[in-house]
Amino acid sequence: MLYKILIVDDEAPVRDLFEDLLKEEDCHTVACASGEEALELIKKDNFDVVLLDIKLPGMSGLEALKHIRDLNNSLPVVMITGFGYDDDLIARSKQFSCSGYIGKNMPVAQIIVTLKQFIKNAKEKGCAQ
Repeated sequence: MLYKILIVDDEAPVRDLFEDLLKEEDCHTVACASGEEALELIKKDNFDVVLLDIKLPGMSGLEALKHIRDLNNSLPVVMITGFGYDDDLIARSKQFSCSGYIGKNMPVAQIIVTLKQFIKNAKEKGCAQ
């Protein structure tokens, strides 16, 4: 197993896609549908990276990111967006040390390459658990 990744997205098809892609890359995945669930999982387990949807029902992805930082300031969190790149949202996410962004509409190969780069960078910095 290369990495343990938490996938947080309220859309089951998106969670399933990321799980399938990452399992093909020999990663262990855990998936959930809300920011609240993600926080409980992070309290109980160690992850190498979190893929976090920006737009979630209840607690937003940005709110979840703030809480993740309270729990673990060094855990890499990659925001997932289906709404393109919103400069204001990116600026607010960077305030809380977001590691980067992946667009749901990106080609699958690009998603994998981008995600691997985020994880590799975090590992090299010694940030990932």
